[in-house]
This record gives sequence, structure tokens and C-alpha cells, in this order.
Amino acid sequence: MNDEYRRGSVHFTHSSLFLAVASYFAVMAKNSLYLASDTDVLHVANIMTRFGWGDGTNDCEKDIQCNLLEEDAGHCIDPSRLPYKERLRWHFKQFCYKTSSHGIPMLGQAPNALYRAVWIFLLLMCAGTFIYQACSVVEKYKRMDKITDIQLKFDTAPFPAITICNLNPYKDSLLQDVHAIRKILNVFNDVMEKAGQNNLKPKEEAVDDDDEAAVRRRRKRATAMFEPAYSDCVCKNSGSGIQCTANTTSKPEAEKMCLCAFDRDSGDAWPCYPRETWNEEMCDFCDDHNYCTKQATGNTGVKSSERKPCLCQKFDPFCVAFDSTISILKLWEYYGHVQADEAKVLEALGFKDMNDEVAIVTKAKENIIFAMSKLSREQRIALSIQKHQLLQKCSFNGMACDIDRDFLIIDDPTFGNCFMFNHNRSEIKSSLRAGPMYGLRILVYVNATEYLPTTEAVGIRITIHDKDEYPFPDTFGYSAPTGYISSFGMRMSKMSRLPAPYGDCVPNGLTTNYIYEGFRYSTEGCYRTCFQDLVVKDCGCGDPRFPVLKDAHHCEVFNPESRKCLERRTNDLSNVHGSFRCRCQQPCDQSVYTVSYSAAKWPSQSLNISLKNCQLTPEQCNEHYQENGAMVEVFYEALNFEVFSESEAYGVVKMLADFGGQLGLWSGVSFLTCCEFVFLFFETIYMVFHHHYLQYKRRKQEEEEARDKF
Repeated sequence: MNDEYRRGSVHFTHSSLFLAVASYFAVMAKNSLYLASDTDVLHVANIMTRFGWGDGTNDCEKDIQCNLLEEDAGHCIDPSRLPYKERLRWHFKQFCYKTSSHGIPMLGQAPNALYRAVWIFLLLMCAGTFIYQACSVVEKYKRMDKITDIQLKFDTAPFPAITICNLNPYKDSLLQDVHAIRKILNVFNDVMEKAGQNNLKPKEEAVDDDDEAAVRRRRKRATAMFEPAYSDCVCKNSGSGIQCTANTTSKPEAEKMCLCAFDRDSGDAWPCYPRETWNEEMCDFCDDHNYCTKQATGNTGVKSSERKPCLCQKFDPFCVAFDSTISILKLWEYYGHVQADEAKVLEALGFKDMNDEVAIVTKAKENIIFAMSKLSREQRIALSIQKHQLLQKCSFNGMACDIDRDFLIIDDPTFGNCFMFNHNRSEIKSSLRAGPMYGLRILVYVNATEYLPTTEAVGIRITIHDKDEYPFPDTFGYSAPTGYISSFGMRMSKMSRLPAPYGDCVPNGLTTNYIYEGFRYSTEGCYRTCFQDLVVKDCGCGDPRFPVLKDAHHCEVFNPESRKCLERRTNDLSNVHGSFRCRCQQPCDQSVYTVSYSAAKWPSQSLNISLKNCQLTPEQCNEHYQENGAMVEVFYEALNFEVFSESEAYGVVKMLADFGGQLGLWSGVSFLTCCEFVFLFFETIYMVFHHHYLQYKRRKQEEEEARDKF
């Protein structure tokens, strides 16, 4: 009974409230035009309090909403029962009332059209100003401006890696066993001799004795192997007898035929004498080069039972070993067969029509690099100077070095064996103080007697770099001569660059298809990798001056087609650093070393050097080391270094702060206000799709009912 009474009371209260409010608004509407500002809020609140409005609000079973400021005030609105368009209109109106954005609520509460037009104008003006300011903010952010900060740090800088190379890449005595190198050096000697003769002034002719001396010097090569050979000769009488000059390319007449001692590798045909002056003899002594004498001298002779047949002439005690079972070589036939091959070799080596000795030496160095690229790394290391042969004594921070442990072999195509100090990447070496006494000091011995004829200077090549970078001694190295103490004072600068989108550097030094495996990325290595890749694609082989990837090989030294293709590509790609085909960025983190050089004569007369290479008197040893030795010092000039670091000048945080400031200034919008608009968008999309979905279901239901009827 009480529940029924309570429900009846609630119903009566609601009915009475609605009638009272409706009567109030009806009277107001009848008397004058109703405005929101004319509402007597206190009177309405009195009616709601009198009829106990707050006692029954929780009994509504549906989501009923009331708005006292609308024309239909006093009537609860169920949005789900409104028509589709009216529901959207009601939804947007409610958003205008509830949003926290400044200005928009004024549109929903506008009492008349003029009031609403003024606020629309203000909102559009503020929106346009905000869009203009926002575009400026975004444009400033897109510039990706950077700030470069320069700091001078007074701290102990890590000691860099030091790579030392001999200016002579390979030992002359060991290269004579390499057939390709012997061939290149023989052609080089001939081309240099012809270039020298062509460059001589025509005021006087060369003296025959000088020619003989030059030929004799060539005959002293350790690989010479003599054999008797017939040749066409031009002979003349001199004070020492008949002397003949061989003409190896033409077939001789019977009276002009002579016999020469010939070496196939060097092409030497000397000495030459008329055929009738040579006699077959038995020689007591013959060396490994088939050079014989009829009588043994001193302890160099052999037993008579081991005497060998030889050919000797009566003018010179020189004899050449002779095998009667083998026909004597005829030089005009021999050169007739090899002439075409020699022309091909001359063209492949690039010596054709060259008369400039400097250019010839440069081309010969290149040819040696080509020839050595066909050998394995172990063979190249064995043919070059060894660690303990070049590095005699060493100290770092005033303490003796362990040459075996502290130096790593680097096989370089241009300089042969190079040795890197401070190669261990897990160990950090630092100078205790500035100055040469606390840096790296090395005594080197280059052994100039083993220098190749293509090596133009005596000394070493030194490169200063980070331990995880390839040294590139041919590009970034410094040369130090023998007979001097060379001091390299250095300063370090650290670069820290920003990657994309602020900069264009390579982060972490990582790239793909980098030809210098095991070393960190560098700009020079990138250009060489790109160049090598283009050459391999165009020519099918790579430049021997640079490494190749595992699936490629180097161009052959005696292949004219490959050499021509490589030369064309080198000329075409000479501006590869600025070409769009090779785009190499700086590494994001890099150390740059600025070097200053000074030198003094070494050793002094008072210095007594005791090394195994010299067993002479101190004065003679000093003179010997002035020609073959050098002292090198590498040290920090000061224990401070510069740090160049890039930072963003206008980042995302600053952009959002300016963006929010513009929104707050012109629209009073915060992040939560933006979320309100996002929710409005999704709610509207949901209402639209829900409405069309219900229409679709209704149509399907009607179609099914129509089918069921029939």
C-alpha cells in the first residue's frame, strides 16, 4: 500500500510540475516575445522545490534529458526518439553548450541572429589568425635548424691509432722470383732507358763504354739466366778488340752473324762477338746464371770431373754454358714470335709512347699493384718488409713497447706491409702528459738496399686515425724521411652530428657492402666502395688499388681490354665525389686530428746506436742510419680537445608549446578540448552509421515479410 501511494505521489508530483512550468511559459509567451534572458530562474526553481523535483529523478527508466532554456522547456527530451536530422541537430547543439572551447557556447546560447553573427565573425577571425600562426610554427619546425655547440674540454684524450708504412712496398730481392713483376720491371727499365735517350740533347752521342756499363749493371740482376744466341750484329774495332751490338729484330747475313750471351727475362744480348771468335770449351766453374770461366779461382772452382761444356771467346774471359743437345737460339726468330706479345704487354702496361720519366714511374707503381693483387694476402705479406725489420725500438709514455703485441699488420696495396699501433679496440691508451716524451717514439730501419727501382724516396709513411677506421695511408698519410727525427704534434677535435631529419650523417658508422671489412664507415671508404662497385659493373673486374667484395675479382695486369675499360671508367668517374651516382655522408660521430710537423737531423754525432743492422764503428753506423733509419715521434701538443656537438634548435616540444600557445590565445582550446572534438567526430560517425544500419535492417525485414506473404 505504501509503495502504491509513493508511486502515485511521484506521478502526481511530475504532472503538477510539468503543468506549472507549462502554464508559466504559456503566460510568458502570450504576454510578449520570449527570450532566454527573460526567464525568471528563481521562480522556476521555487516551483521545482515546492513539488519535490529531486525526489523522483532516479525513477526515470530511460535516458531523459531536459533543457529549461529551450522553447519546449519543461518537457523531457529522449534523443533516441527524435528523427535522424533532428537528432543530429540536437547533438550538435548539446556540444555547443558543453564544450570547453571559448566562443562556441555563445553560438548555442545566442538570443538572436545578430548576436550569433557577431560571434561567428569573431570565431572565424580567430580561426584564420590561428591557422596563419600555426603554419608559421610548422614551417619553422620543418626547417630543422641546428645549434652547433663548441666546447674546450680539459681532459685526457684517448691516444689514436698510428699506422707506419715503408715507402718501398716490397723487397727487390724477393720480387725477382715473381715472374709478372720481373716482366714489368724489365719493360720499365727499357722504357726508362728509351725515354732518357729521347730526352738527351743532340749535341753529343752516348759513349759505347757507358752503354756497356749500363748493360753490365743490368746483367748483375740476381735472376739473369744466360744462354748462347745468334743475332744480327754491327761490329767495330776498339782498343780492347772487336765489339758488336746486337740487332735482334732482323735476320742477319752470313758475314754479319754473331753469337751473344742472352737473357730471356731482361732481353739483354751482351757481350756479342763474331761467330768465328767463339769456341767450345770445358769450363771449371759455372754459377747459377750460366756464367762460366775456364779456370776456377780461389775456392769457387769445382772438380775436373764436374767440368761443364761452354762457349768462350778470345777477347773476354767471359764464357756461357752450352748444351750441345739443344739448338742455339736465333734471336730474329725468337723476337719474331714474341714481338706481338711484347706490343700487347707494352699497351697493357700503359707505357706506349711515354717519354716522361715521372709519368713512367707512376705507371710502373700502378702496374706493380695490379700484378701483386693476383697473389694471396699471405704471399704479399711475405714479400714485403717484416715487423721487426722495420720497427727496431719503440716506447710509449716513456715505457718500452711490445712490438709483437702492440703492432698489427695491415696489408696495403700501395705500401705493402703497414703496422698499426694501438689496434686493440678493447684497450684505451692515453698519454700521461703532453709532449714527445709521453707519446709514441719509434726507431725505424727501412733498408734502402732493398728498394725497388720504382720507389722514388727513402723514408716512411705515417697515418693518424681512430683505431676502428682504415688508415688510408696513400690519401691521409704524412711522409717522414730517413736521417731525421720527425715530430708530429697533434690536436684532436670530436664531431657529434645529428642524423636525419636534422642532418645528413650516417649513424653508428654502419653501411652495407663496405669493401673495408672489419673497419668503421668513413667518407673516403664510402667513395672507394661506390667507385669500385661502378667499375665492377662496367668492366667485370675491380681496381686493384682498392679491395673488392667476395664475389668480384681484380683486373689483370696484362689484359689490355680490362686496363682500357678501367682507365675509361676512372676518367669518367674522376668527379665521383660530386657525382649523383656516389653520395656519401659524413659519419655522425668522428674524431679529426690536426697535425703539425717539425724535423731535425738525426742521429747526432754523439749518439751511439747499437743495432744488429750495423757492426761498424760508431761513426760509420751513424752514417749508415742516416741513409736507412729515422726516428718518429707522435704526441699530443696539449691535453685538451675541442668537442663540436649539434643539437636541435626547434624540436617537437617547442613546436607543441607554441602550437598550444596559439590555440589558447585565439581559441581558448586545450588538449582536452581537442579530445572533445575528437569524441564529437566519432559520435557523429556512429550516429550516421547506426541510422543507416537500422534503415538497412528495416528494408531487409520488409522484403522478407513481403516474400512470406507471397
